[in-house]
Amino acid sequence: MSFTERKRMLNQKNLIFTKGKKQIKKHSGSNRDQIVLTTRARIARNLSGYKLSGINSDAEKKEILNTVRSSFFTDKKSAGFDFYSVRKLSKIQRNFLVEKHILSPEMTFRLASKGLILKFNVENFNQSLSLLLNEEDHLRIQNVMPGLNIRKAYQEVLGIEKMLEKHLKFAYDRDFGYITSCPSNLGTAVRISVMVHIPSIIISGKIEEFIKKLNNIGCSIRGFFGENSEIVGNILQIANQASLGRYEQQIIDDMEAVCLNIIDEEKEALQAIKKNIPLIVEDSVLRSYGMLKHAKILSYYEAIELLSMLSMGIDLGLTGDDIRPFNFYDLISILGDSSIILNENMDLEPESDEIDKIRMDILRRELTADHGKNKGS
Repeated sequence: MSFTERKRMLNQKNLIFTKGKKQIKKHSGSNRDQIVLTTRARIARNLSGYKLSGINSDAEKKEILNTVRSSFFTDKKSAGFDFYSVRKLSKIQRNFLVEKHILSPEMTFRLASKGLILKFNVENFNQSLSLLLNEEDHLRIQNVMPGLNIRKAYQEVLGIEKMLEKHLKFAYDRDFGYITSCPSNLGTAVRISVMVHIPSIIISGKIEEFIKKLNNIGCSIRGFFGENSEIVGNILQIANQASLGRYEQQIIDDMEAVCLNIIDEEKEALQAIKKNIPLIVEDSVLRSYGMLKHAKILSYYEAIELLSMLSMGIDLGLTGDDIRPFNFYDLISILGDSSIILNENMDLEPESDEIDKIRMDILRRELTADHGKNKGS
């Protein structure tokens, strides 16, 4: 890599971080009973008079991007937002935004005329309001918030849509609602999704029944990084399957009820486990504890699995005072490869073992009560 190219990449590396390192936030205090980790509200829209994404030309994509961008930034409500050309972001930045569930993995392929308009909470980068341009649809407005915040998340998305409707005409049909690339998004094109951490339901063997019940009431279930991704660390993404024929308020009410039921079921499953802790659960917790104390390197997915079991170990009283209480999602959100590279000011192309070692060091530093006494552990 030439000096000029390296300098360009280093400059790009810091584009999103011009407001300081507060964006990558360490965990804050204890929230051991957190089950709904994040809420995302999203709506899909397409501009009237243009072909849908996937069949439109590069010239149309460019025109759509410029039209939405100029319309958005003419309004006073755009204050605090920044525009990024996805193509001009470095690979590290794109991966970081995928880790933060702002960009979908699909958004990082075929980069021509793809754009991101982003506003984030500088105190907590797990909270963001964004517009994705030329993804599966011309425009997707999405709001990601910590915890269970369906109504607030949707209201902020709705405010952006109303602002854009002053300047843009969205494709709409009287019978089918808003026209979208995927038939499941027809109608209001509202998608509410939550990320839930349900180790007790999964470990107690109730997961098949749990998923079947959610499917029967019109919910889709996906892994940690969305469609076609694995279930990692006992985390699932749950969303409404369709929006055709349903009002926005119905979707919001139903998803809120679903979340409250999930919280109750997970707490009930945990109480049942507490009464008679299975040997396999105790073994899994203690194995995770052993890794935390003695392992030298740890992959991202291993870290999420480890934290899930340690979180359960704290709830079951299996770890004593050796593990400090922690906020599960705040901690896993700083452990992705790109987050570590950016936050630690590492070389742009570090060895994987180097990242895995730093990840292990972060966990040991954040969780181990006696870390200050035994730095060599």
